[in-house]
Amino acid sequence: MSKIQTILLIIQTALSALSNLPVVGPEAALAAAFLKIYQNAAALYQAETGQPFDVTKIPLETKVP
Repeated sequence: MSKIQTILLIIQTALSALSNLPVVGPEAALAAAFLKIYQNAAALYQAETGQPFDVTKIPLETKVP
């Protein structure tokens, strides 16, 4: 397991636990949904390209036409 996978697993576990708390439950569930979307997108990217997703290839600012 890579470092990023370990970090994502820790985040996923924490969000799962937090989603059971009434005070932060809805927010944690929303964050968990975004995490799942990212994980699915990264897996699909790797399946299509054969390369892991590299966030350093995303420019910091992209102008919107």
